[in-house]
Amino acid sequence: MQIDFSKIKLIIWDLDNTFWNGIISETEIEINIQNIQLIKDLTAVGIINSICSKNTHEVCEQKLKGLDIYNYFVFPSINWSAKGFRIKELINAMSLRPANVLFIDDDITNLNEAQFYAPELMIAEPTILPSLISYISKCEKKDINHSRLKQYKLLETKQKEQENYSTNEDFLFASNIKVDIKLNCLNEIDRIHELIQRSNQLNFTKKRISKQELEQLLMDSDYNFGYIEVNDKYGEYGIVGFYAIKDYNLEHFTFSCRTIGLGVEQFVYAQLGFPELTIIGEVVNTVDKKSCPLWINNDKQKNIENKQFESKNNSKQLKILLKGPCDLSKTMNYLPNSDKFVSEFTYINSKSNNSIEAHNHSVHIVGLKKYSQKDKDILANECIFIDRDMLDGTLFSTKYDLIILSTLIESNFGIYQRKGSDLQIAFGSYLSPLTNSENWNDYIEENIFTSNNKFSKEYLQQFSEKYEFIGKTKPSDYIERLQFILSNTDESTYICLILGVEIPCEKQLEYDFKNRHLSHYELNKAIKFFSKQNKRIKLVDLNEIVTSQSDFTNNINHFSSKVYYNIALKIQDIISEATGYKSKKISRIKLIKIFAIINFKKLIKRTIKDESKIFKNLLKLYKKL
Repeated sequence: MQIDFSKIKLIIWDLDNTFWNGIISETEIEINIQNIQLIKDLTAVGIINSICSKNTHEVCEQKLKGLDIYNYFVFPSINWSAKGFRIKELINAMSLRPANVLFIDDDITNLNEAQFYAPELMIAEPTILPSLISYISKCEKKDINHSRLKQYKLLETKQKEQENYSTNEDFLFASNIKVDIKLNCLNEIDRIHELIQRSNQLNFTKKRISKQELEQLLMDSDYNFGYIEVNDKYGEYGIVGFYAIKDYNLEHFTFSCRTIGLGVEQFVYAQLGFPELTIIGEVVNTVDKKSCPLWINNDKQKNIENKQFESKNNSKQLKILLKGPCDLSKTMNYLPNSDKFVSEFTYINSKSNNSIEAHNHSVHIVGLKKYSQKDKDILANECIFIDRDMLDGTLFSTKYDLIILSTLIESNFGIYQRKGSDLQIAFGSYLSPLTNSENWNDYIEENIFTSNNKFSKEYLQQFSEKYEFIGKTKPSDYIERLQFILSNTDESTYICLILGVEIPCEKQLEYDFKNRHLSHYELNKAIKFFSKQNKRIKLVDLNEIVTSQSDFTNNINHFSSKVYYNIALKIQDIISEATGYKSKKISRIKLIKIFAIINFKKLIKRTIKDESKIFKNLLKLYKKL
């Protein structure tokens, strides 16, 4: 196979009898000094290096670190599984095309397997290395600061952290992505020319021009052009995009593969006012004339200032508690300064490995104050689904300015009372009582939701002898508990309640969710009536946010990222009200249209003489939005 070295962006190395001589798991290996220098030279040229080896990761990592070369590799894949699929996944993770990747291995079987999974992949045995060394020695060392290596290290870090988020959109909102459009393109002509020539996957127009032709274009007053810089909380991506517009048509619209999945191209397209674009060839992501990613430049779009998290006299930081399940934990990703809040969310008990979520049920919240330490010890000892720590929350022990609670659990969990006492606890679905022996086999075999608790017939029998099932939360009971919370917290503390959705979710199939929307309706009605009589109660009504089936994910209590984002906006309004500071927000749709009008004004300025008149008409149109 003829290798075109000029196309290479990434080299994937085998280790044994390729990068070094010998098999590290069997004998002392011989280090090839030329290969070490080649890795460094490739990096200085701007070519990235990775590893795909059948070996023990820790052993190879230690050896490469001893050679002071490990940090020159990104996304190293070192384990004993087959290489073909691993290489395909590695290339995808780096957002590259197989046609720009070279895999070097001494085993022809590995090479053929890799090419089966990625047909355009360049493959070669180690005999190619002398030719590669000769080629690289003649290349310009244009990346002596290793900027490309740093950018892929950044991508590696991001992908590891992304595993902590349930959806990609959640991760994007939390990444704090900033996009800056700059106009002084002549100062960055080399990087822009590289983008035009080398970008493929997000090169929408595929117009390749020489550097001289690019310079002439950038000096042509008939064009509107700019380059794009991107950064996020992980680091800087540098210059990743370029556009050139003439007569409201995009002649160049190209982005680096580093931005794949961030929505940068759609964001820029919206800022330009959705000009005409003829897409040539294939691109991995297309753009539309409707949307603008809300997670980009998010702080500007929400127009939320840090002042709203200060107290009324601006002398101290607000104390805010969020106590609840996933609806609040996911919302917290979109709240500015959320690292300064106290959060008590669903968690995993490190000892028993069960999920602890009933702590935010109203009977347990009241119990924080009502139950003695002896009472709490009894409950924790007798109820395997109770974590002793959950009975000692901070809601009553700390003076908070705002306490945010979810009510969603109230319409689901069953309540049990210890016989001969007023001690109550909540667990699982009220439709499947623990004390009903007909449910025991399903609990033991985990056919019923167990929060990862391991039930036995013996335990369920003992529990049933000590506790009786009294049903789910009644609206009147919840109001009584809410009055208790208000009476035992400071008079200046606001209580914000998240109200459940009252329309059925067509996607949910679980028996436990049967008619949940009706229960939400009854509870919400009681809470709304009570809140009118108490100014300390603030409400976030999900029925103002969740309006269609597309807003749900898999059940009535799980939502799309857009919903969690809008919950955060509602909470920000309540925080502003509680602090006395009110920021004037402008809707995201209006922001998009404002940017479009501003950029349209720039475009027509060159060709329309009576520009002020037409722009006034555009402003009139905007005022009607």
